[in-house]
Amino acid sequence: MFLFSFVIILGLYIFWRGCWESRKNNTSIFDVFFLSFVVGLFTGRVSYIITHWSDFSSFFWYWLPYEKYGNEIFWFRVLPWRFFRFWDWGIDILLMFVGFLTFAGFWVIFVKKWKWSELFTTIFFTAQSMLGMSFFLLGGVTKNIAWITQGLVMILLPFVLFLLKNSVKAVMIGSKEEKVLTVLDTFFTLLLVIYTTYVYLSIDISDIERGGVVFFLVWTVFGIILNIAGRKKKGSVTIERVSSVREVSSIDINQPIKLPK
Repeated sequence: MFLFSFVIILGLYIFWRGCWESRKNNTSIFDVFFLSFVVGLFTGRVSYIITHWSDFSSFFWYWLPYEKYGNEIFWFRVLPWRFFRFWDWGIDILLMFVGFLTFAGFWVIFVKKWKWSELFTTIFFTAQSMLGMSFFLLGGVTKNIAWITQGLVMILLPFVLFLLKNSVKAVMIGSKEEKVLTVLDTFFTLLLVIYTTYVYLSIDISDIERGGVVFFLVWTVFGIILNIAGRKKKGSVTIERVSSVREVSSIDINQPIKLPK
Protein backbone atom coordinates (compact mmCIF):
# COMPACT_ATOMS: atom_id res chain seq x y z
CA MET A 1 0.00 0.00 0.00
CA PHE A 2 2.94 2.33 0.73
CA LEU A 3 4.35 1.80 -2.76
CA PHE A 4 0.96 2.48 -4.31
CA SER A 5 0.66 5.71 -2.34
CA PHE A 6 4.10 6.80 -3.52
CA VAL A 7 3.02 6.40 -7.16
CA ILE A 8 -0.06 8.58 -6.50
CA ILE A 9 2.00 11.30 -4.78
CA LEU A 10 4.50 11.39 -7.64
CA GLY A 11 1.73 11.66 -10.23
CA LEU A 12 -0.04 14.35 -8.24
CA TYR A 13 3.12 16.46 -8.03
CA ILE A 14 3.85 16.18 -11.76
CA PHE A 15 0.25 17.01 -12.62
CA TRP A 16 0.23 20.00 -10.26
CA ARG A 17 3.52 21.25 -11.66
CA GLY A 18 2.27 21.05 -15.24
CA CYS A 19 -0.98 22.82 -14.36
CA TRP A 20 0.93 25.49 -12.46
CA GLU A 21 3.06 26.23 -15.53
CA SER A 22 -0.19 26.53 -17.52
CA ARG A 23 -1.42 29.04 -14.91
CA LYS A 24 -4.38 26.92 -13.83
CA ASN A 25 -6.07 27.64 -10.52
CA ASN A 26 -5.03 25.09 -7.89
CA THR A 27 -8.61 24.77 -6.67
CA SER A 28 -9.76 23.55 -10.08
CA ILE A 29 -7.09 20.98 -10.97
CA PHE A 30 -7.09 18.35 -8.24
CA ASP A 31 -10.54 16.99 -9.15
CA VAL A 32 -9.18 16.22 -12.62
CA PHE A 33 -6.33 14.17 -11.19
CA PHE A 34 -8.24 12.24 -8.54
CA LEU A 35 -11.30 11.47 -10.69
CA SER A 36 -9.04 10.34 -13.53
CA PHE A 37 -7.01 8.19 -11.16
CA VAL A 38 -10.13 6.53 -9.75
CA VAL A 39 -11.39 5.77 -13.27
CA GLY A 40 -7.96 4.46 -14.23
CA LEU A 41 -7.84 2.29 -11.11
CA PHE A 42 -11.25 0.84 -11.93
CA THR A 43 -10.22 0.19 -15.55
CA GLY A 44 -7.00 -1.56 -14.56
CA ARG A 45 -8.71 -3.64 -11.89
CA VAL A 46 -11.54 -4.79 -14.17
CA SER A 47 -9.04 -5.73 -16.86
CA TYR A 48 -6.99 -7.73 -14.36
CA ILE A 49 -10.07 -9.57 -13.06
CA ILE A 50 -11.16 -10.52 -16.58
CA THR A 51 -7.72 -11.77 -17.63
CA HIS A 52 -7.13 -13.62 -14.32
CA TRP A 53 -10.65 -14.89 -13.66
CA SER A 54 -9.37 -18.36 -12.83
CA ASP A 55 -7.60 -16.86 -9.78
CA PHE A 56 -10.89 -15.39 -8.53
CA SER A 57 -13.33 -18.17 -9.37
CA SER A 58 -11.89 -20.43 -6.65
CA PHE A 59 -13.04 -18.06 -3.87
CA PHE A 60 -16.51 -18.35 -2.36
CA TRP A 61 -19.05 -15.51 -2.08
CA TYR A 62 -20.09 -14.02 1.24
CA TRP A 63 -22.06 -10.90 2.12
CA LEU A 64 -19.62 -9.61 4.78
CA PRO A 65 -16.24 -8.13 3.74
CA TYR A 66 -14.35 -9.95 6.49
CA GLU A 67 -13.81 -13.41 7.97
CA LYS A 68 -13.13 -14.10 11.61
CA TYR A 69 -11.28 -17.21 12.79
CA GLY A 70 -10.69 -17.11 16.54
CA ASN A 71 -8.99 -13.81 17.28
CA GLU A 72 -7.91 -13.22 13.69
CA ILE A 73 -9.87 -11.14 11.18
CA PHE A 74 -9.18 -11.27 7.44
CA TRP A 75 -10.49 -8.47 5.23
CA PHE A 76 -11.53 -8.63 1.57
CA ARG A 77 -10.62 -12.29 1.05
CA VAL A 78 -13.98 -13.45 -0.30
CA LEU A 79 -16.10 -12.40 -3.25
CA PRO A 80 -17.38 -9.89 -4.18
CA TRP A 81 -15.20 -7.93 -1.74
CA ARG A 82 -12.00 -9.38 -3.16
CA PHE A 83 -12.68 -7.47 -6.36
CA PHE A 84 -11.83 -4.27 -4.45
CA ARG A 85 -8.51 -5.54 -3.09
CA PHE A 86 -6.51 -3.38 -5.50
CA TRP A 87 -3.66 -2.63 -3.07
CA ASP A 88 -2.19 -6.09 -3.69
CA TRP A 89 -1.18 -4.78 -7.17
CA GLY A 90 -3.74 -6.99 -8.86
CA ILE A 91 -4.05 -4.37 -11.59
CA ASP A 92 -3.20 -4.21 -15.28
CA ILE A 93 -0.89 -1.25 -14.94
CA LEU A 94 -0.98 -0.11 -18.55
CA LEU A 95 -4.80 -0.28 -18.70
CA MET A 96 -4.90 1.71 -15.49
CA PHE A 97 -3.00 4.60 -17.02
CA VAL A 98 -4.86 4.30 -20.32
CA GLY A 99 -8.02 4.86 -18.30
CA PHE A 100 -6.34 7.83 -16.61
CA LEU A 101 -5.36 9.36 -19.96
CA THR A 102 -8.80 8.88 -21.48
CA PHE A 103 -10.82 10.29 -18.61
CA ALA A 104 -8.41 13.18 -17.94
CA GLY A 105 -8.58 14.21 -21.59
CA PHE A 106 -12.38 14.02 -21.58
CA TRP A 107 -12.68 16.01 -18.33
CA VAL A 108 -10.26 18.72 -19.45
CA ILE A 109 -11.93 19.26 -22.83
CA PHE A 110 -15.64 18.80 -22.14
CA VAL A 111 -16.01 19.70 -18.46
CA LYS A 112 -13.24 22.19 -17.71
CA LYS A 113 -13.38 23.66 -21.23
CA TRP A 114 -9.60 24.06 -21.24
CA LYS A 115 -7.47 24.05 -24.37
CA TRP A 116 -5.95 20.70 -25.31
CA SER A 117 -2.56 22.25 -26.08
CA GLU A 118 -2.32 23.58 -22.53
CA LEU A 119 -2.55 20.24 -20.72
CA PHE A 120 -1.81 17.45 -23.22
CA THR A 121 1.84 17.06 -22.20
CA THR A 122 0.94 17.39 -18.52
CA ILE A 123 -1.61 14.57 -18.73
CA PHE A 124 0.67 12.36 -20.82
CA PHE A 125 3.81 12.74 -18.71
CA THR A 126 1.84 12.37 -15.48
CA ALA A 127 0.52 8.99 -16.62
CA GLN A 128 3.86 7.96 -18.13
CA SER A 129 5.83 8.86 -15.00
CA MET A 130 3.42 6.92 -12.77
CA LEU A 131 3.69 3.97 -15.15
CA GLY A 132 7.48 4.14 -14.98
CA MET A 133 7.48 4.42 -11.19
CA SER A 134 5.18 1.39 -10.98
CA PHE A 135 7.62 -0.60 -13.11
CA PHE A 136 10.55 0.54 -10.97
CA LEU A 137 8.93 -0.19 -7.60
CA LEU A 138 7.48 -3.55 -8.61
CA GLY A 139 10.83 -4.50 -10.12
CA GLY A 140 12.54 -3.61 -6.86
CA VAL A 141 10.12 -5.67 -4.79
CA THR A 142 10.29 -8.72 -7.08
CA LYS A 143 14.01 -8.20 -7.92
CA ASN A 144 13.17 -8.03 -11.62
CA ILE A 145 16.09 -6.17 -13.21
CA ALA A 146 14.27 -5.71 -16.53
CA TRP A 147 11.35 -3.93 -14.84
CA ILE A 148 13.73 -1.71 -12.86
CA THR A 149 15.59 -0.71 -16.03
CA GLN A 150 12.41 -0.07 -18.00
CA GLY A 151 10.97 1.97 -15.15
CA LEU A 152 14.10 4.11 -14.90
CA VAL A 153 13.95 4.89 -18.63
CA MET A 154 10.28 5.92 -18.34
CA ILE A 155 11.09 8.16 -15.37
CA LEU A 156 14.35 9.69 -16.59
CA LEU A 157 13.11 10.75 -20.02
CA PRO A 158 10.44 13.14 -18.63
CA PHE A 159 13.06 14.46 -16.16
CA VAL A 160 15.50 15.16 -19.02
CA LEU A 161 12.69 16.93 -20.91
CA PHE A 162 11.96 19.05 -17.83
CA LEU A 163 15.61 20.17 -17.62
CA LEU A 164 15.79 20.95 -21.35
CA LYS A 165 12.58 22.98 -21.29
CA ASN A 166 13.81 25.04 -18.33
CA SER A 167 17.06 25.72 -20.20
CA VAL A 168 15.12 26.86 -23.29
CA LYS A 169 12.90 29.16 -21.22
CA ALA A 170 15.99 30.74 -19.67
CA VAL A 171 17.58 31.74 -23.00
CA MET A 172 14.66 32.20 -25.40
CA ILE A 173 11.47 34.20 -25.52
CA GLY A 174 8.48 34.64 -27.82
CA SER A 175 7.55 32.52 -30.83
CA LYS A 176 11.00 30.94 -31.11
CA GLU A 177 10.72 29.60 -27.57
CA GLU A 178 7.25 28.20 -28.29
CA LYS A 179 8.48 26.39 -31.41
CA VAL A 180 11.44 24.80 -29.61
CA LEU A 181 9.23 23.69 -26.69
CA THR A 182 6.75 22.16 -29.12
CA VAL A 183 9.53 20.21 -30.84
CA LEU A 184 10.89 18.97 -27.50
CA ASP A 185 7.45 17.90 -26.24
CA THR A 186 6.68 16.11 -29.50
CA PHE A 187 10.04 14.33 -29.67
CA PHE A 188 10.01 13.06 -26.09
CA THR A 189 6.34 12.08 -26.24
CA LEU A 190 6.94 10.01 -29.37
CA LEU A 191 10.10 8.53 -27.86
CA LEU A 192 8.27 7.43 -24.73
CA VAL A 193 5.20 6.02 -26.47
CA ILE A 194 7.40 4.05 -28.89
CA TYR A 195 9.49 2.71 -26.03
CA THR A 196 6.44 1.75 -23.93
CA THR A 197 4.80 0.09 -26.92
CA TYR A 198 7.99 -1.89 -27.61
CA VAL A 199 8.26 -2.99 -23.96
CA TYR A 200 4.72 -4.41 -23.95
CA LEU A 201 4.62 -5.92 -27.42
CA SER A 202 7.96 -7.68 -26.90
CA ILE A 203 6.47 -9.86 -24.14
CA ASP A 204 3.51 -12.22 -23.90
CA ILE A 205 0.43 -10.18 -22.91
CA SER A 206 -3.32 -10.73 -23.00
CA ASP A 207 -5.59 -9.54 -25.79
CA ILE A 208 -7.02 -6.86 -23.51
CA GLU A 209 -3.54 -5.53 -22.75
CA ARG A 210 -2.63 -5.64 -26.44
CA GLY A 211 -5.75 -3.61 -27.19
CA GLY A 212 -4.71 -1.18 -24.46
CA VAL A 213 -1.28 -0.77 -26.06
CA VAL A 214 -2.86 0.03 -29.43
CA PHE A 215 -5.28 2.50 -27.84
CA PHE A 216 -2.41 4.12 -25.92
CA LEU A 217 -0.45 4.55 -29.15
CA VAL A 218 -3.42 5.96 -31.10
CA TRP A 219 -4.43 8.31 -28.26
CA THR A 220 -0.92 9.70 -28.00
CA VAL A 221 -0.39 10.25 -31.73
CA PHE A 222 -3.81 11.90 -32.06
CA GLY A 223 -3.04 14.02 -28.99
CA ILE A 224 0.29 15.13 -30.49
CA ILE A 225 -1.45 16.27 -33.69
CA LEU A 226 -4.02 18.29 -31.73
CA ASN A 227 -1.29 19.71 -29.50
CA ILE A 228 0.78 20.94 -32.46
CA ALA A 229 -2.29 22.40 -34.16
CA GLY A 230 -3.34 24.18 -30.98
CA ARG A 231 0.10 25.68 -30.41
CA LYS A 232 0.34 26.90 -34.00
CA LYS A 233 -3.01 28.62 -33.63
CA LYS A 234 -1.84 30.19 -30.39
CA GLY A 235 1.38 31.40 -31.98
CA SER A 236 -0.44 32.99 -34.91
CA VAL A 237 -2.11 35.65 -32.72
CA THR A 238 -0.43 39.00 -33.37
CA ILE A 239 -1.09 42.67 -32.65
CA GLU A 240 -2.03 44.37 -35.89
CA ARG A 241 -1.31 48.00 -34.95
CA VAL A 242 0.68 49.42 -32.09
CA SER A 243 -0.23 52.98 -33.08
CA SER A 244 -3.85 52.42 -32.08
CA VAL A 245 -2.82 52.42 -28.43
CA ARG A 246 -2.02 56.00 -27.46
CA GLU A 247 -0.29 57.21 -24.32
CA VAL A 248 -2.59 58.31 -21.52
CA SER A 249 -1.56 61.70 -20.16
CA SER A 250 -2.09 63.04 -16.64
CA ILE A 251 -4.58 65.54 -18.08
CA ASP A 252 -6.77 62.70 -19.37
CA ILE A 253 -6.67 61.00 -16.00
CA ASN A 254 -7.83 64.12 -14.17
CA GLN A 255 -10.87 64.63 -16.40
CA PRO A 256 -14.27 63.88 -14.81
CA ILE A 257 -16.08 60.76 -15.96
CA LYS A 258 -19.57 61.31 -17.40
CA LEU A 259 -21.90 58.36 -16.93
CA PRO A 260 -24.93 57.82 -19.18
CA LYS A 261 -28.32 58.63 -17.70
